[in-house]
Parts: sequence; C-alpha cells; structure tokens
Amino acid sequence: MSDGPRSTGGRPLLDVIEALARGGVELVVLREPSWTFAEWTEAARRLEPARARGLRVVASRRLDVAHALGLDGVHLGREAVPVREARAFLGSDALVGYSAHDGAEARCAAAEGASYVMLSPIYETESKPGSTARGCAWLRMACADLPIPALALGGVTVERVGELLAAGASGVAAAAALGAASDPEAAAREFERALADETGR
Repeated sequence: MSDGPRSTGGRPLLDVIEALARGGVELVVLREPSWTFAEWTEAARRLEPARARGLRVVASRRLDVAHALGLDGVHLGREAVPVREARAFLGSDALVGYSAHDGAEARCAAAEGASYVMLSPIYETESKPGSTARGCAWLRMACADLPIPALALGGVTVERVGELLAAGASGVAAAAALGAASDPEAAAREFERALADETGR
C-alpha cells in the first residue's frame, strides 16, 4: 500500500503519516516542493520510529534530499531526472518509483531501473480535475508483462481494492481515502484487510 497524503483534513501532515504507518501503510511518497531542507530534516527525524517499524519513505523528485537524509528513495515523473540517473545516483538498494501514464512508459521505466510504477488516474479524482479516468481495462493492459510492481492511483477507495488487484495492480495508492479520513489509522487498517483478503496474505 502506498500513500502520499496531500489532503489531511486540516491536520499536521506528519501526524497523519504516523497514524497511517500504525495502520499498516508501507510506503509514503512525500510531495512537498515548498519544504526547506530544515523541514525535510525534521520530517525525516519524526518518521524514524515509523521507518524502524517498516514504513518506507521516498521523496518526490528530490534526489538530493533522499540521498542526504538517508530516505528509502525517490519518486519520479516525466519531467523529473531520468530513472537511470536516479538509480545510478542512489544505488541499487534505493527505491526508485515512477508515475507512468501507459504501459509502454511503465515498461520503459522498469528497463531503466525503476522499483515500481504508479499508474493513474484509474478513477475520477478531485486531485486531478479534468483528467480522464482510465479504468480497470486500461490498467489491465498497462500491467501486462510489466516486470515490476504497479500501484493503482486515482480515486482509489477500499471498496475498489479487489477490482484493482484483479486488473493486475500489485497494490494501491490513495490520498484522500487515507489522509483525509476521520481516523487515518483505522482507514489504513481497512485497506490492509482488503488487500489481505484479496491476496491471502
């Protein structure tokens, strides 16, 4: 499960992330372009206990931050540093994620060394107004012959976990359904149960 909580219901972001980690979220993409290095440093310090319990934290596009603070990796997109350069810079053990918008782009990212891809938007989502929802049939085609995990993003709810995994996703990513939930920890546990029910883990 992955989450990059941009909507937190007015609560402090790091508090929400800590709650999500207690609920079972395994990966957080920090998308905070306005943060200073001091703010990134404080975030890394605050999240150390959660990381010690298994949470993995990656910085969106910020290779410098990921490297300097020893985060788990970086998440990239079309306009960011190429995947192969990020992999060479961060090393073989780092997570290098990539936001892909079709199967060919996802397979290219995999060939260049990406650890996983996020495919979106699967459903309509308020975070990307005007974007066309791709749907599960598109997701199935994008995941075909993909050698790395694919996380489905965009309008994801706990009720949709089953159909997303059936379409080929390895996991799901959510923002509002987790970060803006009245009880983020409980919401994360619901997602974790849904994933467990579908995968038998």
